[in-house]
Amino acid sequence: SGVALAREVRPDVVLMDLMMPGEFDGLEACRLIKADPELAGVKLVVISAKGLASDVEASKAAGADYYLFKPFSPLQLVDTIERLTGGA
Repeated sequence: SGVALAREVRPDVVLMDLMMPGEFDGLEACRLIKADPELAGVKLVVISAKGLASDVEASKAAGADYYLFKPFSPLQLVDTIERLTGGA
């Protein structure tokens, strides 16, 4: 439903966990969003407790623009979004 919502709303940034209920995980959702020509410019931030280098690499390969490790501070999230959107 997150991918469908992104198609409907067309946000500047999508925050996504790797582990999600439903048909596919966060990696597949990243791939689907980045493969959609109308959503290709959407910035994807993966937020996960999974902290292995392989998780970060897989996320970037799937199209994630940034990876935040849980727990994180609200200020860190705001800073990440501002950097990805140019302060918009």
